[in-house]
Amino acid sequence: MTSIPATKTAISALKIEQRVERDVKAGIPEVDRRSHTESEESLRAYVVREVIGRVHDNRQAELDKELAERSEVDIRQLFQELKNTEALVEKKIGSRMANLVSGLKRSAQDYSALRMDLEIFRHRNGLTREAEYRESRLLHYSVVFFIVILETLLNAFFLSKGSELGLVGGFFQAFIISLINLGLAAFIAFSLSNCFHLNLARKALAVVLLSAVATLSVIFVLGVGHYREALEQDPFTASQLAINSLRTAPLALEDFNSWVMVVVSSIALVLLTTKIFVVDDRYPGYTAITRRVRRLQASWGEAYEDAIESVNEVADDLHALLAEKEKTLRAQFIQFKASIERSEEIHRHYQEDIARAQTLLDELIRYYQSYSARMLNRRAAYFGELLRFELDKLPRLNTTGLEQHQRDLAAFEELMAELDGVYDQGIATVNQRCEDIQHTLSELVDKLELDHGLRRA
Repeated sequence: MTSIPATKTAISALKIEQRVERDVKAGIPEVDRRSHTESEESLRAYVVREVIGRVHDNRQAELDKELAERSEVDIRQLFQELKNTEALVEKKIGSRMANLVSGLKRSAQDYSALRMDLEIFRHRNGLTREAEYRESRLLHYSVVFFIVILETLLNAFFLSKGSELGLVGGFFQAFIISLINLGLAAFIAFSLSNCFHLNLARKALAVVLLSAVATLSVIFVLGVGHYREALEQDPFTASQLAINSLRTAPLALEDFNSWVMVVVSSIALVLLTTKIFVVDDRYPGYTAITRRVRRLQASWGEAYEDAIESVNEVADDLHALLAEKEKTLRAQFIQFKASIERSEEIHRHYQEDIARAQTLLDELIRYYQSYSARMLNRRAAYFGELLRFELDKLPRLNTTGLEQHQRDLAAFEELMAELDGVYDQGIATVNQRCEDIQHTLSELVDKLELDHGLRRA
């Protein structure tokens, strides 16, 4: 900010002493002069141009900056948006409401259609009871995994003695045996389940398959024992020896450890079969469709809760939006008012700058006259009034925007007086609209459940 320079600085910048010496040589000022000299007049022009001019430019730049900042406020727009909260609510909730209604209708249709499929399935298969199955599949698979690993570890101990790779080779062989046992158990459970089917042809085919798989399982379990004995005889031809021994004398196991392996594999097979069979309902397909119905039933219940939660989220978002608008509006009003006060202060300071500039001009003129009197070795002939600024010719600050904003401030103060009531009314509008929507959703859910037979009237 360019300020009024000190007197000594101005004297040095204007080179007043050199001016006086030049004027004295030219016979200026005259002894009987009645007006100011040309040099004295130039001092006034210098102060007006170089001092006041620069101060004016800086003060005007400050005013323009404040004006630009005030012009960016949108207090009226924010206030109008708060007053039009109902339109804002409709804009935010309208599309969301359509999606919620569509989602609820689709969920009700899917749930109703699958319930109908379940009833048809029950009717076709003569079922009058509810499906019996284990809810947790994770626990089921954990038990199956435990049985497989336990069988693998026990068999690995027996197979490692005859395996050419020792314990590692025995472990992999035992693991393969356990996987085969698991596959046989799955086939047995599947066949056993289909034995309960209403269709006689399917039931007969399941009995045949069950007999075949059970026979194959017995052969495999006995083959494990024969393979254990053959490993101790010759690890390289153990498979061939085991098959020949199993074919000629299936029960001719001489080693006690081989019988232990047979028993372990048999128990594991029975446990795996039992576990796989009881995890689902004994009637094939009943568990699958029941699980889908239960899943859609839970989804239908969650759909309404999610819809209500979605409406509450919209209400929270709108509350936050209104609060932000109200906060922004107050902040802009405070800044607007403070900016006007700063502009008025800048204008006041400019008037003070002119007064200080006049004082500086007075001191410069006095110094010029005093120094010229000493140079002439006499008292100055002119003792009239000092040069004064022609105020109407001084640059003025452009305060057009400030005057308009001062009028705007009065209007803004009236808006601020109404702000609390408008804000409270906006919050009440949001709450009321959301309550109406929740009530509408509740009625829609009741209607959908009655229309699609999801509950009795």
